[in-house]
Amino acid sequence: MFEWAASLGAVNFAHWFSPVRSGAPVGLGGSYGMKHDTFIDLDFSSEEPLKPIIQDFPYDRLFVGETDGSSFPNGGLRQTHTAAGFTAWDRTSPPIVRGDTLYIPTAFVSHYGAALDEKTPLLRSQAAVSKYAVELLKAIGYEADSEAVYSNVGWEQEFFVVDKDAFLARPDLRHSGRTLIGNIPQRNQQTDLNYFNAVPPRVKAFLEDCQGELMRCGVAMAVYHNEVAPGQHEVSPIFSLTNVATDQNELCLEVMAEVAANHGLVVLNHEKPFANINGSGKHLNWGLNTSTGKNLFVCGKKPEAQAAYMTFVAALTYALNQYG
Repeated sequence: MFEWAASLGAVNFAHWFSPVRSGAPVGLGGSYGMKHDTFIDLDFSSEEPLKPIIQDFPYDRLFVGETDGSSFPNGGLRQTHTAAGFTAWDRTSPPIVRGDTLYIPTAFVSHYGAALDEKTPLLRSQAAVSKYAVELLKAIGYEADSEAVYSNVGWEQEFFVVDKDAFLARPDLRHSGRTLIGNIPQRNQQTDLNYFNAVPPRVKAFLEDCQGELMRCGVAMAVYHNEVAPGQHEVSPIFSLTNVATDQNELCLEVMAEVAANHGLVVLNHEKPFANINGSGKHLNWGLNTSTGKNLFVCGKKPEAQAAYMTFVAALTYALNQYG
C-alpha cells in the first residue's frame, strides 16, 4: 500500500471517517473527518538514545488509528479515561490518493466499540441484510447456493452552482447556504426550459474537471446534466456497494467544492437554497444482488425468479412500513 501511494506522490496518509455531526460549512463540500499523518517514524532499531527519523508506514497504522474523539457528538458515551476514538480500515472500500495524501476509508468507534460515526451502523446493517437475505433465499429455494447478498446504491447528487462574487455578496448564503430574502427569477422554471438543456460553458468546464478528478480517484462518474431550476445541476456515477457509494458521494462533495473554487464558483448543497423553485435532492437507487450474480429486484421471466422478486418486494415493503 505504501509503495503504491508513494508512486502516486503521497507523502501523508489519513484515516477518513464519518463522525456524527452536521454538514460542513457552506462551500467546503463534505463533512468527513481526517487527520493527516506523514509517512515517517523513529528508527527504534537504533541504539542511539535520540532515535533517527526514517520513512516508514507500519502495517498496524494502516488497519487501526487512534484520535482524540472526545469533542465529537457522542451522547455521553465516554468518560475521560475512555475518551479516545478509534478508526478501523473498511477494507471493502478502496483507498484513494489525492494530492499528497493517501485516504483510507474507516469506521470510527469508541473505546468499547460504540459507533461514533455514520459508517459503522451502515456496515452492520449491510451485514444483517446479507445474513437474513441468504436465509430467505434458502427458505424459498431460489439461488440457495448464494453465500452473500450485497446491497448496492447508485446515487444522484443535485446541487446549485453560483458565481463566487455573487455568493460573497450575500451574507445569508455565506452563513446558512440558502437565501432568506429575494425575488423569484423572472424566467423561473416555466416550461422546464433548463431541464436537460445545454450546460452553460463555465459550468460545463467545472463539471468536466470534477468528472476527471473523480475518475482518477476510481469513481465511475458517468453522468452530469442540467436540472429543473435555473442554476441547478446533477451528477451521478455507476452504482457500487452501498458503503463504497457513501464514501464516493462524500468524495464528490469535497471535489466539487475544491474544483468550483478554481473556476470562481461555489456549489450549494442545501436542500432548499432558493424559495419558490425546485430544491435539491440526493436520490439513492438501492438494490440487492446475490453472490451468484442475480438482481433480486428484477422480476425475471421464470416463475421462480418472479416468486423471489415478489417475496423480496414484500419484505422490503414490510420493513419500510415497520421502521420507516
